[in-house]
Amino acid sequence: MSDDSTKQHLFALMAHAEEQQKNIDQAIDIINKQQAQIESLHKQLPRLAQQLFTDSLNGARTSIESDLNNHATKAAQDLRQASREAKQAAQAIKKETKALDWKHAFMTVGAILGACVLVVLGATLLIPSLDDAAERRATVKELNNAGGALQTANCEGELCVRVMTKQCGFGSSKDYCVLDLKD
Repeated sequence: MSDDSTKQHLFALMAHAEEQQKNIDQAIDIINKQQAQIESLHKQLPRLAQQLFTDSLNGARTSIESDLNNHATKAAQDLRQASREAKQAAQAIKKETKALDWKHAFMTVGAILGACVLVVLGATLLIPSLDDAAERRATVKELNNAGGALQTANCEGELCVRVMTKQCGFGSSKDYCVLDLKD
């Protein structure tokens, strides 16, 4: 999977997570509004009962009983409907939370595996093998035994040898120089 497609996939997952978070926030807002309505209805019930009682002194007993029954039934229906909606919203929130938890777990595991792959790949490519190190040592020893002492150094991670820069241009590709041997 290429970096671009991985990034696109991660951005898509992040966008989906944000959309789910927005849905959850909206559901919580709906629940809070419904809770406020329920509390408002609950607070208004005593006032409505008192008002109906006062009206009962002025009107006929049958009309008052009818009004009380109608208001109580409507309030009960409203409360039942609000309760159903609150339960549905809570179930939706639980479902979205579970889906979001799995996505975060997969993204975390993927990131850890990716980091492990990068460490192994970096170690494989950047650290020379034991055979390479032995070959380099043998080459330096061979050059030292050829006569004179070579002056070697580590030049930005590479093996360097002192040469006479004014005596270069040898070989078919003109890339050989005379070594500056120190006896």
